[in-house]
Amino acid sequence: MNKSSILLSCCLCFIVQVVNAESGRVRVSFEDIPVSVTEDMGTMGVHYDVKPFSDSDVYVGIGGYGALTGDRGGFFTGGVTLGYHRYIADDVIDGLAIDAGLFAGGGGGASAFPGGGLMLRSHLMLEQEIGDVALRIGMVNTQFPNTSNSAYERDTHPSIGIVIPTYQFNRPSLSVNNLKIVNKRANKIIPVSLRYRPDSDAKKRGGASLVDDISLIGFQYQDYINDSLYRTFETYGAGAGGVDGYAKVLAGLGINTELVEDVVDFDIKLSLGMAGGGGIDTGGGLIVQPMIGLDIKLADGWHIKPMLGKTYAPSGNFSATTSELGLSWTGGKGKTEYSIKNKTYQPDASARTKSGGMYADRIELLGLSLSKQVNDQVRVSGSAYGAYKGSVGAYAEGLFGIEVKPFDLPVLVGYEFGVGGGGGMDVGEGLIHQYTVGTRVALSNTMDLSIDVGRMQGMDGGTFSANVFQIGLNW
Repeated sequence: MNKSSILLSCCLCFIVQVVNAESGRVRVSFEDIPVSVTEDMGTMGVHYDVKPFSDSDVYVGIGGYGALTGDRGGFFTGGVTLGYHRYIADDVIDGLAIDAGLFAGGGGGASAFPGGGLMLRSHLMLEQEIGDVALRIGMVNTQFPNTSNSAYERDTHPSIGIVIPTYQFNRPSLSVNNLKIVNKRANKIIPVSLRYRPDSDAKKRGGASLVDDISLIGFQYQDYINDSLYRTFETYGAGAGGVDGYAKVLAGLGINTELVEDVVDFDIKLSLGMAGGGGIDTGGGLIVQPMIGLDIKLADGWHIKPMLGKTYAPSGNFSATTSELGLSWTGGKGKTEYSIKNKTYQPDASARTKSGGMYADRIELLGLSLSKQVNDQVRVSGSAYGAYKGSVGAYAEGLFGIEVKPFDLPVLVGYEFGVGGGGGMDVGEGLIHQYTVGTRVALSNTMDLSIDVGRMQGMDGGTFSANVFQIGLNW
């Protein structure tokens, strides 16, 4: 799956999975990053922040950035932020705060900053609460240390933003009785198969027509605000159609109403987001996707969701009739687990890039994952990885997985499949899989360290295959 869009989208799924009135905040930003002497790339950032330490103003965030305006649709990067947020003038101006932080992540794409993919971004912002949101303005510095676009590898520029805070994040001294509690029904995790039928005027970035249908694999997380209205956070990556590396990240609102009691619901939604890669001309990256369909109950906790709609890139030359089929699940045992992982690929000697070149000895990727316990032996997961070292900076993956503990010993066997692409990596049409074996070491009552080794390769062609070593922090 192209770029770190999958990483960014997984971050969006993290956001809605853990956001509630007692936990943290959603932070959104917009800024122009220079790409050349004549071109800026309008970039949107989306993050979820928590203050993990009691009586501390230090926060940790997960999220990423993607191209939204300009002509670099398909640039994405995702990672983590360490920051400091403190109110500075409550006695003079209620709700005025200062926010400083450093983001580190991997990604790239759209030939904006080719190279290893590492992105560093520091910020210093003023933040003012206005009602239920907070507005932000300040300065940021972006760096791409291993890019070949050396003239613009770093830049300092202004940034604006908005925060949707919770009072527990901003005002930890307030009691729970003062918090806003949202009534919502069960959230839904939905693996999705999606298909584009490009319109007759749909183009590639080079001007050629898009004539073949395009298949994508995706992941949706739907967070219900009330019994009918929900927020949707979605990510997709190409798995067939000759556009490996194309991906998109969306967020939007939907309405789900009952048609046949406890059997069939009517569903309509509108999503906006960022998309690009795979040679598809999405212009600056903005994409709009209205959809309509049904939500059909199969069994307790399981629903099938067929939908039909359109996808538009307003600043590009792409539009398509869009169909999707999702399988939603609201079951599971216990709480959702979150993970930050570093994955190392050691490519086989026979592996070659799309241009026939050799890979670096080691390719490093940063990943985020959420998982849910099915029973005492089985856990299912959704993960995203973006490269930050190894000269394949636009490469990223989105994976679904299952992990089994077959014995009483602390041994775990895992299998993941999904999509990967970008960065010149030769993974065929984009379908990939990997298997691992590993263990976990407890660090505290709520956190552990995972260590896994295994193999990864494409499922439908491509020369890339590699040994895998990954280490993760799970809580």
